[in-house]
Amino acid sequence: MRVSTGGLLTLAGLAGLVHTTIAVIQYRQVLKLSQEEFETLPAAIVLELCVSTVVAVLGSYLLAGPIKVVVMPAKGRSMEIGSLRTDFISFNMRSRAMPLDIPPLQPH
Repeated sequence: MRVSTGGLLTLAGLAGLVHTTIAVIQYRQVLKLSQEEFETLPAAIVLELCVSTVVAVLGSYLLAGPIKVVVMPAKGRSMEIGSLRTDFISFNMRSRAMPLDIPPLQPH
């Protein structure tokens, strides 16, 4: 089994995000034990979150492979009114199965 660079980066980024989540939970528990109010996260946790997110996004971009160009033919299909065949359009909705004597909802 061959492991690609994109797969490793994605895995490392996701592991970093899991570690950041655990760090935030532990930080909140420490604040509760010391009876302090939560204001902001420490800069180290925010930095770890940003770096992990960038690494995960970069890894998923590399894992997806190259982007293929969509080539439109010079003479494509035309949308003419005659080719729409409006006689064959049918609308099938769930409202047909609902009874007609439903009372309207009253606001509380």
